[in-house]
Amino acid sequence: MQDLFKNYELQREELLARIAESLQLDDTRKKRMEDAYQSISRLLNEDAGFFKDIDVDVYPQGSTAIGTTVKPLSGNEFDLDIVVHIKRLFIYYTPAEIYNALLKILSGDGRYKEKIEQKNRCVRLNYAGDFHMDILPGCIHLSGDAQKIKVPDRQRKDWTSTSPRGFIEWFMRIANSVVQPVLKGYYNSLLASVKLRAEVEDLPKDEFYSKTPLQRAVQLIKRYRDIYFLDKPEFITSSIVLTTLMASHYRGENSIYLTIENVVARVINEYNEAIRLHQRFKVYNPVNNEEVFTDSWTGKHYDVFYAFITDFYGKWITLKGGFEKSGHEYIKLFGEGIYKESLQGQIKQMARFTTDTTTKANSLIITSSAYTDSKGQINTNNGYKNEYHRNHGG
Repeated sequence: MQDLFKNYELQREELLARIAESLQLDDTRKKRMEDAYQSISRLLNEDAGFFKDIDVDVYPQGSTAIGTTVKPLSGNEFDLDIVVHIKRLFIYYTPAEIYNALLKILSGDGRYKEKIEQKNRCVRLNYAGDFHMDILPGCIHLSGDAQKIKVPDRQRKDWTSTSPRGFIEWFMRIANSVVQPVLKGYYNSLLASVKLRAEVEDLPKDEFYSKTPLQRAVQLIKRYRDIYFLDKPEFITSSIVLTTLMASHYRGENSIYLTIENVVARVINEYNEAIRLHQRFKVYNPVNNEEVFTDSWTGKHYDVFYAFITDFYGKWITLKGGFEKSGHEYIKLFGEGIYKESLQGQIKQMARFTTDTTTKANSLIITSSAYTDSKGQINTNNGYKNEYHRNHGG
């Protein structure tokens, strides 16, 4: 088994996974959101009006469905996207009919009446200070394709096509194409070495190291996206664009670090090639080429996107150096608190499996278990008690 703290690339990979894990929604918030969308499902099933006797499937789409959620920065809300999938062909309705039917049933319920915001293709429910839920109604497009749906476009006063479940399957198929992720291999060997010892109980849950490099990569680029666009939210690159680009250019890289390094380089090359050919850089829905995710982009959106993606790449490649060289870049990419807490958590939890004496000593200090004896040696039994100081300075 490799020693994590004697292999910077391995330690970096484990740390990146810890950072991504810390960015995920906590169980409390996930439960609130799950309850919220299940309540919508029950409301539709109990309707005595439009939705009576109609088979409706309500399910999440987007980051919740593909395991790439990122909790919002302070002051922002999380976006939960759900689909109200009407199991009938769209030809039996008009776009306004299904949109207004959804709007009516929500407006008639006291729990939702004051939360409603009408959007172009969906009805939004605002849970102030917590999250907002975008509810997208749609009908089956073709009788032989239950995944592709027609949804209302109020601006165009017409239908538009999309395929939420098709996108989920597409992304997960690509994410799972990786053969043997570096981190999973490390943890498998670690678990094998400690399976008869108590330490195994304190190791992260399986999801921590079994989540694919692509899923983690999407989480991490979305976090820097949120930081980068804090002062220009009107031009923010959407999650669906970033997710599509990351998956489209993924080639089975077995680490989080290499996934981002290689994929982002390919995206930049594709963008520059489009410029060279005097073409517009477009991001299509990979399971429905009628839908262009960048269709509403202005020239400013393109300029800001390119500035963002090249800035991200420049910071990312500096992580090739050790922490003494790249520590400040981790902070710029993900935030100081998350970086330092993830690094401290790594040292605290994984120091039991290293032969590096400095790391072991740091772990004892972090856990407030360290004593310094008269010879200056750090131990767990006697001498002067070392209190841990949570210094989050530079």
